[in-house]
Amino acid sequence: MKNIFLLCSFILLLSGCFDTNSKDDIKIGMVVGLTGKYANLGNEIKNGALLAFHDIDYKINNKTIKLIIKDDKQDKTTDTKAINELVNGDVKIIIANGTSSMTRVSLDITSKQKDIFQISPTASSSQFSNKDDNFFRVQVANNKSQFKNLIELIKEKNAKHIYFVGDSNNKAYISDYLHLLDDQKNFKYEKVLDSNQPLEKLYQELKNSDFIVIIANTIDTSSLVQYLRIHNNNSTIISSGWAKDKQFIENSGKYANGIYFMSSDYINRDNKQFKAFAKVFKKTYSYEPNRFNMQGYEAAKIIIEALKNGYSGLGIKDYILKTKIFHFLGDKLVFNQYGDVEAPYYIFQIKNNKFIKIK
Repeated sequence: MKNIFLLCSFILLLSGCFDTNSKDDIKIGMVVGLTGKYANLGNEIKNGALLAFHDIDYKINNKTIKLIIKDDKQDKTTDTKAINELVNGDVKIIIANGTSSMTRVSLDITSKQKDIFQISPTASSSQFSNKDDNFFRVQVANNKSQFKNLIELIKEKNAKHIYFVGDSNNKAYISDYLHLLDDQKNFKYEKVLDSNQPLEKLYQELKNSDFIVIIANTIDTSSLVQYLRIHNNNSTIISSGWAKDKQFIENSGKYANGIYFMSSDYINRDNKQFKAFAKVFKKTYSYEPNRFNMQGYEAAKIIIEALKNGYSGLGIKDYILKTKIFHFLGDKLVFNQYGDVEAPYYIFQIKNNKFIKIK
């Protein structure tokens, strides 16, 4: 089944290169990072979304779904080209992007269109909040109230020298973290460092730290954690949810244990819907599904439900606002009038190579 499924996906991907449209096609674009060090997030989203379309055999109301997948490479120029190709190809439904910075680039284009609906599975920047536009998302938006657990952890650790290490290629995402201490009278962060710098340079900059907040992709986060621990930096380290996946544990090895994560990533594994999804997902991809897989799946399922009910293009926005509450995989997704969902943030810690929710 896996080989057949992957072959079908490959054929569908190739179809984006040729003019094979028919009047019965429903074209849906997907733009996420699929190569380079940002590929983990994008491929996890893609795997979840593909499974949702595979569930319906790429057909809705006797029409064929034509899924056009493009790689943004976490690069502004590449993403701009990909989105423009979809717009010029008369694609009215777009799943994009994985990161907040690429979402910002895409929205600069799609927001000027009157009939395109864009949904992101994982973009969480507050820059997109409280805006009546054509953009919705499955991921909860960052806000200060959701960072309260992180503030509590900083206080518990009696941290005095707080440093941020963030990915300069995703400034829209890290900006929310940089303001989380604005209202705190007793402590401020000392520096913001770019995770794209050489590890030795980061290590030297972090010598005096006792609390480090890392806001970067899985590869950069795990590499930095491993380097710091090998060189006897014992600071408390907390990562954003961006790097919270199995690959982090695999890459960090024994140094993964003890690292904290802040994320809305809670999975109700006892839920019947999730169990059924997890069974099919593992059979298809040979690994247990994570939160990014779920959110890719959920974004696709929302589109599928809207299409089944006769809504398309920007009309999907109307369908979501009308329906408001969706139940998928143990989640209760409640959309507000601006296309944002509400969910709490939790603190996780890796213990015995597993993510354990502690707050």
